[in-house]
Amino acid sequence: MRSLFIICHTLTLLLLLPACSFKYGLPTPGYGYPGGLSVLAPRLGNSGNYTYYPRYEAYYHHDSKQFYYPSGKNWVVQPTVLNNSAEEIRATPGVPFQLAEHPSKYHGQIKQAFPTDWTPGKGRVDEPYEFGRSGWDIDQR
Repeated sequence: MRSLFIICHTLTLLLLLPACSFKYGLPTPGYGYPGGLSVLAPRLGNSGNYTYYPRYEAYYHHDSKQFYYPSGKNWVVQPTVLNNSAEEIRATPGVPFQLAEHPSKYHGQIKQAFPTDWTPGKGRVDEPYEFGRSGWDIDQR
């Protein structure tokens, strides 16, 4: 009877895991998305529709090939950022995102997680997520 119980629970778990993965997926590895931003990480091999370049505080939209970045209280959309070429900007470390709305909606949170001096492997966002630690993405170390 006990072995039947274990088999049933194992099968239930195996059936639920793929559903969770397809619905939520796993964030793109190597960027250390904090908990609050992991929902914006590209899923299931998708490269995302934006790449955020922390050094420039700019988002590159892959479909339109335009950069979105704040300038005072307004947002600028153009093929370059200030006097830098697109190639120069894309040569710096960037973080892929899948954003359903304009980047301005998420910018405060993204900017905090990925400061201007961010590089892969450096900083707060590369700390491993600890299951059951609810304040992980609110900087409660």
